[in-house]
Amino acid sequence: MVRVAIKIVGAQGQGVNSVGEMCAKGLKRSGFCVFGYREYMSLIKGGHSSYQLDVSAEDVRSSTTRVDIVVTFNHHGLEKNLRDIKKGGILLHQTPQWKFKNPEDQAFIAEQKIRVIELPTDAILKKLKAKPILGNVLITAVVWSLLSQPEEQLRALVREQFGHKKDLLDLNFACIAEGFAACKVIAPGITLSLPKPDSKWQDQLLLTGSQAMGLGIIHAGCRVYVGYPMTPSSPILTFIADMQNETGMAVKQAEDEITAAQMMVGAMHMGTRAITATSGGGFDLMTETLSLTGITETPAVFILAQRPGPGTALPTWTAQGDLTLAVGAGHGEYTRLVMAASDTQDSFDLLPEAFNFAEEFQIPVIVLTDKHLGEALFTQPAFDQTIAKLKRGRLVTDLRELAQLKPADRYDPAAGDGVSKRWLPGSEAATFCAQGDEHGPDGSVTEDAENARQQMEKRLKKMAALKAALPEPLYVGPKNPETLIVSWGSNRGVIFDVLESAEMKKKNIGYLHYQYLWPLKTESFEMLSRTAKRTVFIECNHGGQLASLLKLACGRDVTQKILKFDGRPFFFEELREKLLSALTPNPSLDRRGA
Repeated sequence: MVRVAIKIVGAQGQGVNSVGEMCAKGLKRSGFCVFGYREYMSLIKGGHSSYQLDVSAEDVRSSTTRVDIVVTFNHHGLEKNLRDIKKGGILLHQTPQWKFKNPEDQAFIAEQKIRVIELPTDAILKKLKAKPILGNVLITAVVWSLLSQPEEQLRALVREQFGHKKDLLDLNFACIAEGFAACKVIAPGITLSLPKPDSKWQDQLLLTGSQAMGLGIIHAGCRVYVGYPMTPSSPILTFIADMQNETGMAVKQAEDEITAAQMMVGAMHMGTRAITATSGGGFDLMTETLSLTGITETPAVFILAQRPGPGTALPTWTAQGDLTLAVGAGHGEYTRLVMAASDTQDSFDLLPEAFNFAEEFQIPVIVLTDKHLGEALFTQPAFDQTIAKLKRGRLVTDLRELAQLKPADRYDPAAGDGVSKRWLPGSEAATFCAQGDEHGPDGSVTEDAENARQQMEKRLKKMAALKAALPEPLYVGPKNPETLIVSWGSNRGVIFDVLESAEMKKKNIGYLHYQYLWPLKTESFEMLSRTAKRTVFIECNHGGQLASLLKLACGRDVTQKILKFDGRPFFFEELREKLLSALTPNPSLDRRGA
């Protein structure tokens, strides 16, 4: 793959994101696949943030560790991001008369042939009598010129945003013209060569994982969204709230996560598809309600957007450390489903499935995402809105059937697969009690031992039926791989990119990717891992949580793990090098499964 990487850095509030998003939109329209990655500190203003775009005419689903150009808004980027630049790359800055005083920096620039370019932003804005905020458009114009992209295209992007404000639009156009003119002066003959564009990307969507998940929620027929802001789940709440007038959905910011979970479950109990989303600490607060849904057999859908823990830890960074939390949260034993989105396609497709499984089996469903997936920018084909089906399970709505119901039908322990009939409060039907104490078939409280055994068995009987209904994990590769890679969640994009690289294409590697993480389907894993010379798990957590769950489920241990837990996702070159190292013959590690 030929790709160009652009990294915009600066303090939060300086316009780093606006420059990145404008460049991403323009490049996608020019016929390129764009992948965007954000880093920022847990500060509203200040701190050091970045927006990286990886651009290619082929499918790109990950970020590189080193980039072709760093565009910095302040001197901190000069100090912090110099070594992010590839050999022969460009450092574009706006700090007047900056000189690198550190001999190591000077040597790096000379050895790597870095071209340092200063843009006199303040002088140009003063000439135009423009406010500092217009510097974002000015520097975007310089980047656009370095990429040899047409000026009129950038003008069209700005016109879309400011066309209703003529004075502001004219000033933006003046900044664009000055930016293109300045580039010829400060960077004569310097360009960034993009690959030949492919028109297939022009009409595709450009959106984040959170936006795709929000569209999936809407497509699933959800009518109520209740949440409390907590990074990295907040972008879903923001997106859904912005769409409220178009969807007519009831959107509520609750006073805390406990209330959000209770309101969601209340709406689901009444027959309305509802959802809540939160992150680690917020999900901890929701687990009593999660357990309540287990005993009342109320469908429920929770989104758990992962970030590093424990405690507050790194609230604006990414991790996959909450898998075992999702599998084990909430007191007592009951059936649940845990699934994980991997990209924007998954984020859209899995939400209708989450609601369907919740209603079909009358269980809580936990959908895992993470900061990286939620805030990364993807180039995405239009979603197929015809394949999702609405499945409400054994919800009784027919008037004749409602009239025949008995209170004991609601929690009938004789239900074949543990799933009994469900009907809505207010229906013209027999009444039952839904509450958190152990209960008899009609929901009335009883502490009888035999009844307790029957009800527990009823609820856990669903696990076998649920597992049978789940698809096998996605497998890509040869029938008998020498190396089996196993992973889940947002690692999928970078793994695909690495496996399609020149170094990996000739190797006998298979990739098993899990979307449904509990209960676990193990047949494919057991078969492939027995024949593979080595099995390599790739996860963004310290312990290899999926590896541990698979060992628990089927008893098979793993050969190797590639783990990362510093709040950052795997980058392309980083994972490629780690995987190449893992493939190097090592008799102490390589073995065939027993």
